[in-house]
Amino acid sequence: MNLREDIARLVAKQNKTWVIVEAVFLVGVIGFIDYATTYEVTFFPFYSIPILLAIFFNGRAAAIGVSVLSAIAWWWADTASGHTYSRPWFHVADTMGRLMFFLLIVVAGEAVRRQRDANRAKIELLERSHRLERQIIGISEREQQRIGRDLHDGLGQHLVAIGMAADALKEEIETEYARGADPIRKIADLIHDAVLRARELSHGLSPVDRDAEGLELALQELALSSSRLTGIPCSFISDGEVKIYENDKAVHMFRIAQEAVNNAAKHASPKSIAIQMEKIDDNLVMQISDDGIGFRSENEGKGIGLNIMHYRARMIGGILNIQPNSPTGTIVTCSVPALLLLQPNPEPTLSYD
Repeated sequence: MNLREDIARLVAKQNKTWVIVEAVFLVGVIGFIDYATTYEVTFFPFYSIPILLAIFFNGRAAAIGVSVLSAIAWWWADTASGHTYSRPWFHVADTMGRLMFFLLIVVAGEAVRRQRDANRAKIELLERSHRLERQIIGISEREQQRIGRDLHDGLGQHLVAIGMAADALKEEIETEYARGADPIRKIADLIHDAVLRARELSHGLSPVDRDAEGLELALQELALSSSRLTGIPCSFISDGEVKIYENDKAVHMFRIAQEAVNNAAKHASPKSIAIQMEKIDDNLVMQISDDGIGFRSENEGKGIGLNIMHYRARMIGGILNIQPNSPTGTIVTCSVPALLLLQPNPEPTLSYD
């Protein structure tokens, strides 16, 4: 398959004039062999080779010309080899029959060429769409990380400074006006709560540290923050062998877990959620399980979120599987060959402001 594609690419790079010269040369060679084997051996189907060469690399007009030349070559070989007919017009009819066969080869070759070009265009479109989707997701992740850093380093630090000032003001007011300190105390508590929320938000936008254990730490934090925010116990279990050296791929796995946990908390009414990471044979397997009500219908669970989860799994060469848990609930499993997690994805090339 690869050899054929390489030959096709090599021929396609040639000048079209040279392709016609090669086709004419083949007609001459085939005509001579046809003459040498005499009319008793049917050799005319081999004229299809230069005709198809012309149709695939030069177009229909060139192929028709090669077909006419092939019919002439066959007529010459048939006559020179001593083939005689009972009536002269039988020879003409036989030659026209060969020409009609060659023209049918042109029609069939043209149809195949158009189908090949259409398939090639579809494949190129799918590849461009796939690259564009990867670039968009990559840009989105980088933008989220940038916003997360800005929240942590900018707004977060600003709120911390305001909280410290409020604490200092509260202490001064408590010293002189004990009753008047309550409003200031409430303001200070609200500021500290805003600092905590800003940190959680910044961590959610840029969740995975750029080291081999970054995914494990991020999933631990996801379990803790989900338990705190939803009130549903969420645990994280790992066999300690999870190491991903490509941050982009680790982020994809984290987003899959994040979406699965959010779906369970919002729609399944579970009593508990568990995130598990383990290495099984040559695969890294991540499971998010709950004991909720599961999917209530076939159409449920086919929204944008789950489609993106499937897409993220494909992006890193993995497989996403969603199945019922026992006795109740749902298990979301993402399995990725461990070797693929050591290979970098191409960096997106789109730019943004």
